[in-house]
Amino acid sequence: MKKNIRIIINNIKIKNKLIYTYLIVTIATALIVGTYLTTQMTNVIVNRAIENAENNSDTIRNRLEEVLNLTTKVSDLAYSDEKLISILKNRYQTYGEVINTYSNYPVLRNYLKYYRELSSITVYVDNDTILGNTEILRVSDKVRTEDWYKKAVSNSGKIAWRYTTDEFTGHEYLSLIRSIKDNNGALVGVLVININPSILNDLISTEPDNNMILLDGEVISLKNSYQIDKKQLLKYNTQSNEINVLKTKFNDKDSYLILNSFKIEKTLENNFKVVTVLPIAQITDQTNKVIINSIIAITATIILAIIMIIYFSKNISNRIDLLRREMHRVVNGDFYIMTKIDGNDEIGQLYDDLNIMVESINKLINEVYLGEIQKEQLKLRQKEAEFKMLANQINPHFLYNTLETIRMKAFCNGDKEIADIVKKLGKIMRRNLEVSGKEVTLKSELELIEGYLQIQSMRFEGMVSYEMNIEDNIDTESYKILPLLLQPVVENAFIHGLEEKRNKGTIIINIFIKEKLLIVKICDDGVGIKLERLQEINKKLDCFEENNGKSIGLMNVNQRIKMYYGGEYGMNIESEFGKGTIVTLFLPI
Repeated sequence: MKKNIRIIINNIKIKNKLIYTYLIVTIATALIVGTYLTTQMTNVIVNRAIENAENNSDTIRNRLEEVLNLTTKVSDLAYSDEKLISILKNRYQTYGEVINTYSNYPVLRNYLKYYRELSSITVYVDNDTILGNTEILRVSDKVRTEDWYKKAVSNSGKIAWRYTTDEFTGHEYLSLIRSIKDNNGALVGVLVININPSILNDLISTEPDNNMILLDGEVISLKNSYQIDKKQLLKYNTQSNEINVLKTKFNDKDSYLILNSFKIEKTLENNFKVVTVLPIAQITDQTNKVIINSIIAITATIILAIIMIIYFSKNISNRIDLLRREMHRVVNGDFYIMTKIDGNDEIGQLYDDLNIMVESINKLINEVYLGEIQKEQLKLRQKEAEFKMLANQINPHFLYNTLETIRMKAFCNGDKEIADIVKKLGKIMRRNLEVSGKEVTLKSELELIEGYLQIQSMRFEGMVSYEMNIEDNIDTESYKILPLLLQPVVENAFIHGLEEKRNKGTIIINIFIKEKLLIVKICDDGVGIKLERLQEINKKLDCFEENNGKSIGLMNVNQRIKMYYGGEYGMNIESEFGKGTIVTLFLPI
């Protein structure tokens, strides 16, 4: 069966074969890729729309919390205002006395001047000698029977929120309600602070989505142009303090609901919620445009591909016919390469004549040309190997052995100090030359540092001292770190800190564990770093810089830590010019 199919395919004219193949591959690829990209772009649009809606919801929530917290702050000030409590408790003899008291207490009026978020502040007081004004009102029998008043009295100073109609203005307000008591716990009055409705309207009108603000499931603010089924909102009266995204049918439309719930501090029961309604149809309007544009692009691609396929297929067919006519010329010695092709089409008919020439050319290339090239390459490699052998005759072992010879000579001559310095230098050179990307023990790294510090101490003839403080619970033999993390920092402290200092200097290395981190602090009391230079170093600390084999550098150390252990680890530099520098390494435990 497969053989018969192959014969049928091979007997098709090459021009038609190319056209059929290219058409199938091009159309299938365009459809698959187009469908995939369209799906991905649609998902991106939907996710971006939801993400934008969540961000808008957070913006409204944050601003609303600011307004509510401000209102709470003002209520706290009034609640603890001893002068206000005294005014509310006082038994007045004349109206003049009341008016004089009011004129000497402008605090509540000033709050309204200072904070445009507040519409009014009213204290209801059960004092028959009080003369009512805009801030202090004698409680009426009607108010006394209201649920909110009873609840405020029973809450013992706790804050409650309500959304109701003002009995004087007829306007609807979001209000803070709390009772005010004196030091003996006796009820003095009930404080009501109304929030400016325009503030709430501005919060939601400035955002592009359909937003609303709920208090205990009741809508207190929404866009005027948006109508909702308020009863349906009760189904989503969750108490979660997180953003929840629900896909549901809202107002008879498939929609995404973004529910952003929160509570205000010092509030007993009230739950605020910012609800964003994102109709799916609103999103699909954008995705439909993407789909239409994708279909147009795919169709245009297929049409263009068909035109190009026909053109190139005809071109290939013409070239094959030409090649067929030139067959005998190629056999007579002209250079040409042809890959073997099965079948009885034009290319298959040409193969038998061209095969002789192809084999001759390949044989010639293999026997003469490639053979000569291989010989030349072999000679070149031999020369390179000889050069490398000469270059490597002086290897690290020669350096180690030379240093050891110098050390023994010094030791035999009684100069133990030089012998000790050479021994430590040999260890440092061996460690630096043999360093790899593998971790080493903290103990070996500290021994290397101590050798370096001892050499520098001898070099500066006692003008430099050092100390190492390692926390007792740190096992330096089992804990491993990357090699050469500490030496560049210590070396930097000497070069840029202590060498420029005229008097005695000190380097202190503290190693301890804090908050699941191994902290290595390398402190010096050198010349320090100027503020501008310190800012420049910290800014460049995370930048990659090439070493060119000359030095490792602080930036290289920081990058090695981050690349090996993770971005949360690394280095921090603190310095005060004229006093010294502290370099801190943060490593995992």
